[in-house]
Amino acid sequence: MVIELDSQYEKRKQEIEKIVKNVIEKHNIEISQTAFDNLIIHLSLCISRELNGTYIPTSESQINHLKEHEYYPAAVQIIEILEKEFDVTIDQNQISYTTMYLANINLLDIDFNCEFDLCDDEMEEVINQTIVKIKEILNLDLRKNKEFYTGMTLHFYPALDRLQNNQQLSNNPLKDQIQSQHETEFECAKIFNSIVEEHYKKSFNEHELAYIALHFGTAFRQQ
Repeated sequence: MVIELDSQYEKRKQEIEKIVKNVIEKHNIEISQTAFDNLIIHLSLCISRELNGTYIPTSESQINHLKEHEYYPAAVQIIEILEKEFDVTIDQNQISYTTMYLANINLLDIDFNCEFDLCDDEMEEVINQTIVKIKEILNLDLRKNKEFYTGMTLHFYPALDRLQNNQQLSNNPLKDQIQSQHETEFECAKIFNSIVEEHYKKSFNEHELAYIALHFGTAFRQQ
């Protein structure tokens, strides 16, 4: 299942792919196709939100410890090139997120201080319950897809931050297309949303769910 997006987004996505590919080759970084695809989706959506004026900065957290990671300079270079290419200012926390995608690290691998950050244990439980429920309802098995797990944790953290602070995105130009053309992926996002609501007593709107559906599309494509 491959999610086909509108031509403007797709063109921008292809430009981002070229930029990221050039940087990782320059830095001799080995990255799987799934991790690469997840990173491209993440950066493409990030820039789309900036261009549409719907981007909400992520909160500061221990992800800043990643400044010492060997791939951090490559992430800096990627973000700087994207800012120049698309004439946008990207939240500096995105450098840390980009580093995590390059290194295939998920948020649950980092030693978070739950007094200041969203509780990683509960995030893990939400994702695990979602995977189980998707298998039960749709007979789609994501249990062994580590890279899907990584991509979801990286997307879930800032999305949950927006949800908790009542700052959900409300202008996703891809929403209607994803809902109508990619029903399975969107159904997975709705299952995820039901688990989120059980844990946090809040639920994502359809604009946020459409973005979440993209990660399911990438996972299914690689299976």
